[in-house]
Amino acid sequence: MEEKLIVRLSNNIGNQMFMYAAGYAVAKKMKRNFYFDKISSYKSYKNIYKFSLDRFNLTEKPVETKYLFCGLSGYLKRKFLKKIDIFKLNKNFLLEKKDLNKITFYDKNLFISNYAKTVYMEGYFESEKYFSDFKDEIKKQFIPKQFEKFDNNKYLSKIKKTESVSLCIRQNRFSEKYGKINVKDNEKSNKFVSDQVDYIKDAVSYFKSRLNNPVFYLWSNNLKNLDNKLNIKDLIFINNEDIQDDIERMHCDLFLMKNCKHFAVIPSAFNWWGCWLSNYEDGIILRPSNKYFSNLEIKNKDYWPLKWKEI
Repeated sequence: MEEKLIVRLSNNIGNQMFMYAAGYAVAKKMKRNFYFDKISSYKSYKNIYKFSLDRFNLTEKPVETKYLFCGLSGYLKRKFLKKIDIFKLNKNFLLEKKDLNKITFYDKNLFISNYAKTVYMEGYFESEKYFSDFKDEIKKQFIPKQFEKFDNNKYLSKIKKTESVSLCIRQNRFSEKYGKINVKDNEKSNKFVSDQVDYIKDAVSYFKSRLNNPVFYLWSNNLKNLDNKLNIKDLIFINNEDIQDDIERMHCDLFLMKNCKHFAVIPSAFNWWGCWLSNYEDGIILRPSNKYFSNLEIKNKDYWPLKWKEI
């Protein structure tokens, strides 16, 4: 009987990429066939995101319908199976571990536990330590199918020709959710933007002191009011609003971002991947220390690659 590892995908494109990459690598190390569930989470009425990986050149396949947990009956079945899994010798669920403070971390013991023929992998797994051994394979799979079309993008030539520095700001971080948005959500989102601006200004100063004629390129899910907040010379706002399809636009933005030479990465899975996929070996990669973000805690101790410089 075939031994399967099925990863449950959820959230937006950056989170999906972490889950797929980790699942792919864990399946390889466990010598199992790898499949991904692109449906169950996105059928939930609370979900606000879309499955977005089908525009990549993935080598692996989505799992058959009979292995999904959809609707109320699927939700109840999955919940029951996870409860009784605690008592099983050969587990059906490979779940991301958390410490007493609910912070996740790279867990090497995932590979040596006892599992059933079919195992479901669930969690965010936001650490390159899970898949760094398969870096080249992951990078090839995350090449967009439309990369030839993106080669003609109006920004790409200048990004490649200049001492390009990637910047990113995420707006509405705490107000993108299912359900009612309250005053506190908006206040936290605004504070997060303010913290990102402070970090980016410090990063820009760092780059200007070490690079000759750097040109800064900024990506954001919402460019409104950012020009006034940043006031940075030689700053180009990446605006691909002419691409009507939301998923295609995300793939184009990610493709452009990875072609930059240098990066100041914010706590954003999308931005993290834009940097990680870069093939420029001599670039400077900055990441923020904990002093910058008072309302956002990184949920994985191993989130930042060790080679990225903390400021």
